[in-house]
Amino acid sequence: MAEIVSSALPGSVTRRGFIKLAGCAAFGGAAAIALPDFAAAGKSDRVKPVLAPEAHFWEKVRQEFILDPDVVYLNIGTTGAMPRRVLENYAEYNRLAASRPRTFESELGASFGLPDQRAQLAAQFGCNADEICLSRNTTDGMDAILNGLDFNAGDEILLTHHEHIGALSPLNVLQDRYGVVLTEVEIPVLDVRNAIQFVERFAAKISGRTKAIVFSHITYKTGTRLPAKDLCRFARENGLISIVDGAHAPGMLKLDFHDMGCDFYAGAGHKWQCGPGCTGILYMRNHGENLPKFWAQNSSTYTFLAQPAGNLRGQYDIAYAMQYRGQANISAQLAMVDACNMWERIGRERIEAYVCGLSAHLKKALQKKFDGLGTFFCPDKPEFASGLTSFNPFADVTDGPRLTTFVQRLQDEYGYQARYTNFRLYQDDLEDTYAVRISTHLFHNRKQLDGLVAAMFDLYGQMGG
Repeated sequence: MAEIVSSALPGSVTRRGFIKLAGCAAFGGAAAIALPDFAAAGKSDRVKPVLAPEAHFWEKVRQEFILDPDVVYLNIGTTGAMPRRVLENYAEYNRLAASRPRTFESELGASFGLPDQRAQLAAQFGCNADEICLSRNTTDGMDAILNGLDFNAGDEILLTHHEHIGALSPLNVLQDRYGVVLTEVEIPVLDVRNAIQFVERFAAKISGRTKAIVFSHITYKTGTRLPAKDLCRFARENGLISIVDGAHAPGMLKLDFHDMGCDFYAGAGHKWQCGPGCTGILYMRNHGENLPKFWAQNSSTYTFLAQPAGNLRGQYDIAYAMQYRGQANISAQLAMVDACNMWERIGRERIEAYVCGLSAHLKKALQKKFDGLGTFFCPDKPEFASGLTSFNPFADVTDGPRLTTFVQRLQDEYGYQARYTNFRLYQDDLEDTYAVRISTHLFHNRKQLDGLVAAMFDLYGQMGG
């Protein structure tokens, strides 16, 4: 195997031959053309992957994962799986940390605040290096954002009725501690037609005391992709702060934070990006007009890098302040960057097209097999679709025990591991609606999904239809 290193590593490590990050020799032959080595991933914005026949290409990608062959894993929405070479790197980083605790970070090019790694991420996610850092996960990012902003009694925050506890928890702290008003916005679920619907729902709730909006880029409950750019534009035009829970987007969608126009974005690294656990991405707009006043309270830098007078945040590296938070798991963070670089070499647009293409195939296969039976809670429209498909085959969508049993038997008896979600279909519902939530990712293929659909239909028949 060729000795290939991540661009984050200095030459001394290259000569030692520590790291074996999936290179040409690892993929071999024609695949080396399809997926160039990841060593140059730090220059990913200048690299255009050469396309090979799709089936051949994605089969080579699937070989980079060590998932249990006896289980078709369809729950990336909860956690992903590290690729083989990223996992090998992570193990080597940990070995170095154990053998040379005081020098391994410098050997690996991990300076305080990870400036080189943040520069790589900035090039991949459409922002400046002083606006992006590695967090612990989406919840950690949402906590840092919401508790770092200047909210006072009576300030109102609009949020959808399908938010995750990672956002709801700090929002409720703000409500109970400072008297912030939380106002839910009912977003469309079964009748998604266009972006205007979502903007109008928020616009109908806005008041003179509204200060911010919070929404999930992709709802974890149904898999609906919200029109983030339209909602952020709406917020900006109304003088509101836009805060996006992006748990499911990094690694699934091609993201450009500047183009999206959000003020803050918290994403996961361990889900669709397939990095180690306890990793995430945090974006904080640090340039342009009307920067929200923000305290980097979840940081180790406040004693010498306090909130600047006049809130002139663009004059200092806010991402450095948020990155430098005492002792960190540098090994996990570097492996996370390796995973990002791998995605960049594959091509993020290509990944998005493949993942959402599988999701579209799954929807069509379910529609055909069940012949109109069951309920979809995820829109079958490309602009609102994601790698998450939510579906309930049974007539009574509020029968939680039946649906949860269905999901468990699907795993135990057929080897397809998905999960269920429960949610209020409409804001004022007294009973939850239940759905099977299926994640399709770059290590899946259509044959697996067709097998899943056949298994679901068979089990549906066994359970009385």
